[in-house]
This record gives sequence, C-alpha cells and structure tokens, in this order.
Amino acid sequence: MNDAGFQYELALPSGTADCVVVLLHGSGRDKNDLLAFGRAVFPNAVLYALRGAVPWENGYAFFRRKPDRQIDVDDLKAQATRLCMFMDFVIRQTGQTPFLVGYSNGAIMAAEVLCQNGSMARGAILLRPLSPRRHEELPSLSGFPVLLLAARQDERRAENDARDLPDQFTSAGADVRLEMLDSGHGWAEDAADEKLSRQWLATREPG
Repeated sequence: MNDAGFQYELALPSGTADCVVVLLHGSGRDKNDLLAFGRAVFPNAVLYALRGAVPWENGYAFFRRKPDRQIDVDDLKAQATRLCMFMDFVIRQTGQTPFLVGYSNGAIMAAEVLCQNGSMARGAILLRPLSPRRHEELPSLSGFPVLLLAARQDERRAENDARDLPDQFTSAGADVRLEMLDSGHGWAEDAADEKLSRQWLATREPG
C-alpha cells in the first residue's frame, strides 16, 4: 500500500485489535523486517510496517547519511515531517494513537518524530537508538512512555550513545526505561528484545 507518501504493509490480527503500531525498520532493510517482532510483542495489534523513502544499500532507509556516516540532519528533519503526516493518516484511519517502534535508522527517525510532535504516538520502543539532536534540549515529552533497548557490544554506536538519548528524554520529562543487552547491533540472543518489550508493554495501560 502507499498512503501519505510511504509504502507500507498492513498486518491485521487474527482476533479483535487492541492497539495500533507503526514499525520503522533499520537502514538497508525493508517494510517486512520488523513484522515478526511487531507481532511477537503486540499479538493483537494492527501493524503498519513502513518502508523508508530513501534507497540505501540493498534496501531502504528513513533518512540519508553523509559520506562519513554522520546524520544528514536536514534530510532527517524533512523526512520526519513527512512521517508525522503518515502518523496523522494512521490516527485518522484507525481512530487510535499508535505505538511507534523503530530499529537503528528507524529508531533515530522515531525519536525525531517524537521531538517534532510527541502527540503522534502513545508510547515508543527504540531499538539500538541514537539521538537525532545531539547536544540539544528536547521539547517537552512530559510522561511520555519510552523503552530504549541498547547493546553493550554495539559496533555501530559510541560508548556514550546508550546514555545520551535516555538522558535527553528524561530531561524532557519522559517516562524512560533503558535496558542494556549483552549483544551487538543485531538482535540479541534468546529473543531478549521481544521479551523485554513485552515486559515493558505489560506495565502500560491495556488497549
């Protein structure tokens, strides 16, 4: 499907839906990459699995990086503005504010969306995240629930990256939980990402 400027896969639950989730994959991947994770964590959700708008490596990304792999901040902000439009489309289509789930490139994009308009999501799970606004004070996110899943051996992140974003979220008033997994940038063993996400979700209000 293609609405509000993004191609996406819509996955409906087998029974009655209890929430809506927007899934943002990592760089070089596609819209199907997080469907299994999304269904494992949100078994009764309506899943909107987006495809990034930027061709990247053998797949897609949600924003560009410069040749030195630094974030192209202008492109990130512009793409996040487009994604806010898609989130508004989801809200109007379903009548519900969705959860936002992002992995790596998608987690950075999700964080920027929250910075631009935190009312677009009811909560967020950010896997292997990185701050989209380094050395900046984030807009108020008072009480916003966010789970960050970082990795101790993440070869794509600097040592302090795992703390920078949660510290920024905390300063903005968000309800932050940071979990450090014993893994690299990829999925942790024993489905730890899924288990921790389900545990966190169980502490949120149902429905």
